[in-house]
Amino acid sequence: MTALSDAETAANDILNKNNTDSKTLVVYFSRTGENYNVGNVEVGNTAMVASYIKEYLKADSFEIVPIDKYPDNYDKCTELAQKEKDDNARPKITGKIDNFDSYDTVFVGYPIWWGDLPMIMYTFMEEYDFNGKKIIPFNTHEGSGDSGTYQTIQEKLPNADVNTKGLALEGKVARSDDGKQQTIDWLKGLGY
Repeated sequence: MTALSDAETAANDILNKNNTDSKTLVVYFSRTGENYNVGNVEVGNTAMVASYIKEYLKADSFEIVPIDKYPDNYDKCTELAQKEKDDNARPKITGKIDNFDSYDTVFVGYPIWWGDLPMIMYTFMEEYDFNGKKIIPFNTHEGSGDSGTYQTIQEKLPNADVNTKGLALEGKVARSDDGKQQTIDWLKGLGY
């Protein structure tokens, strides 16, 4: 176990507190452990970006946590992620968003795995009613941008208003002051 960095501690503090009257929710899946290009982390790359969005918008957040934790070892995790994709798996999620209906806008964050959304994100999209909601995706990656996933989300959630001008940040950038500033600039560009 490595010690939390100051940035990870700040992100954790932000993500662990919810505002009760927010109409905006930041939902994210992020992996801890050994990450490509950034080393071992206690707060994942996508969680870092989620914390910037949550703090800036004073939004609520929900972390998508798999019932069966992904391996901390990077290679083992990528092997499992590939198998899940090949099997079109729907990994189960711990916990539920009880008041999902009360949110108008949902930011949806995830890493790119094998050129796609992690399969657990499909589980999430199939478990909730997104009709009429504004969906704004964001993701972290290691060189693949959004890999067409914003359009994938739009196709998966045809009755939602999916903004395909999402934010894609490389993992190292997501963990930096520059990444935080890029996130805020993106939010301002969306009218926030």
